[in-house]
Amino acid sequence: MKRVLLYFIGLNLIALGVVLNIRWNLGVAAFSSVMYSTSMIFKISLGTASIFFYLLFVFVQIILSRKITMNFILEIPLSFAFGWLTDLYDFMIPTFELTFILRVLLFILTMFITALGVFLTVCSNLVLTPTDGIVKTISEVFHIVFSKVKNCFDISLVLITIALCLIYQKPFYGIGIGTLISALFLGRIIHLLENTKLNNLFINEKSS
Repeated sequence: MKRVLLYFIGLNLIALGVVLNIRWNLGVAAFSSVMYSTSMIFKISLGTASIFFYLLFVFVQIILSRKITMNFILEIPLSFAFGWLTDLYDFMIPTFELTFILRVLLFILTMFITALGVFLTVCSNLVLTPTDGIVKTISEVFHIVFSKVKNCFDISLVLITIALCLIYQKPFYGIGIGTLISALFLGRIIHLLENTKLNNLFINEKSS
């Protein structure tokens, strides 16, 4: 039950972080940049765009792993649930009028909130969001530390976002200083959490 509770908290922290990063108007988090730009280009909700990419990520995981597991199958309904959860937070959280310095500070705080959400869902060893699931799959297939793969994956999503905006001749939706910061440091924050006592607690529970 503890794992389920922490997993539920983690999912909500990730969805909350995605929407808050948009509200601070410094550029969306790197891992959600392609979803946000797609939602703006094609005039669909952020949740709908997220569902599309989540399902794509599930398909890529199956290709990389060369197998279909129960976790991959469960990521499909989770994709819809998490997309709807994102739209819910997007509806509930208003737009803020804040100074630049305050927005920067809140963006940094939101990065820690998002990193904690990712950390909790991964360590709970339950069904991951496809965004984190594909990172974990790449990590396992190529034997690379999760946090390092996370950094590279986030940067690749930013590059895809830039390519999409160029192809459709649109502004660089959601790309800003905050996007760069999250691409460089979100994985590193997760790495810090991997070395905390909280991570040891998950390890001890698995061994018991």
